[in-house]
Amino acid sequence: MNVVYSSSDSYSEMAAASIVSLLENSKDADCINVYIIDKGITEKHKSGLYDIVNKYDRKLYFLENLDVEKIVNEKIEVGRWHISTYSRLFLLHVMPETMDKVIYIDCDMIIRHSLVGLWNMDMEGAWVMGSDDCRGKMYRENIGIPMDSIYINNGLMVIDLATWRENNVEKMFIDFIIKYHGDVTYVDQGVLNGVLQPIHKVKLLPISYNALTACYDLGYKGLTACRAPVWAYTEDEFNSGVNDPTIVHFTTCFLSGTRPWFKKDNHPYRKEFLRYRSMTAWRDEPLWDDPTPVAKKAMTKISQVLPKALMFAIIHVVHVWLYPFARDIKRKIKKAVN
Repeated sequence: MNVVYSSSDSYSEMAAASIVSLLENSKDADCINVYIIDKGITEKHKSGLYDIVNKYDRKLYFLENLDVEKIVNEKIEVGRWHISTYSRLFLLHVMPETMDKVIYIDCDMIIRHSLVGLWNMDMEGAWVMGSDDCRGKMYRENIGIPMDSIYINNGLMVIDLATWRENNVEKMFIDFIIKYHGDVTYVDQGVLNGVLQPIHKVKLLPISYNALTACYDLGYKGLTACRAPVWAYTEDEFNSGVNDPTIVHFTTCFLSGTRPWFKKDNHPYRKEFLRYRSMTAWRDEPLWDDPTPVAKKAMTKISQVLPKALMFAIIHVVHVWLYPFARDIKRKIKKAVN
């Protein structure tokens, strides 16, 4: 099994907890090779990561960081994200040429069950597998794909590297980024869906492989009210997946506002995250102070005290209409200017 992460020095703490959870719960795998795209991890923290992997008699490799804008030859706008998120699209630049398949895992995830079944899953001709991101129709319109398309989250992906190599998929990604003048809604996630959905090369995984924080903060009905998603799952499939997830993804959400490595957090899987963290060299490090800007903290507080129906209605307007509409207008202006 080949697994790849991408981490800065500050997020090496979260990567460590994630890797422990992966190795602890995938002991049935014959072989696990862990790769980390190194975005400035110190030697001290690399040593802590090596200690984890050596304990489980697995292999760890650090990979050079990617200059994505140099690869694409285009200025890329990332908004509140970091340019390094695009590294997921250009793994062929750093992964061994003989490698045919890899599982990409975000640092802010914990693995609760073995990934052997996922690794051995038949991709059925798809070039990537991932779970639904619970987005509405206009986000699909932003990237030019059919309104009823599957739209996956990039935090967990099974990638057929051999097929990406054979079909020069990275060139497809570059062409798409240039077409949108380096400004794609939801950055690399928009690129991947925008390129591979129209040619039907994406296979949907159950939500249990990428249970987002919003799944717990809002639930199926709350997500329906707030995001008006093009649902890929029935309510029973959704509830079954999030009640016993294989992978928990500690994404941000307006309603909770924090994450489990912050001092104050109430995510239902926080204790599990802290348990895995306690099995790393970061066990005695203090939890983080909440770095959320004051304005965002205020929005969270207001969301928590508003009547639920009113809060859902407001978020619905912002998330379903205003944000994607603004993105569409911005794209059209850029297209006209260029």
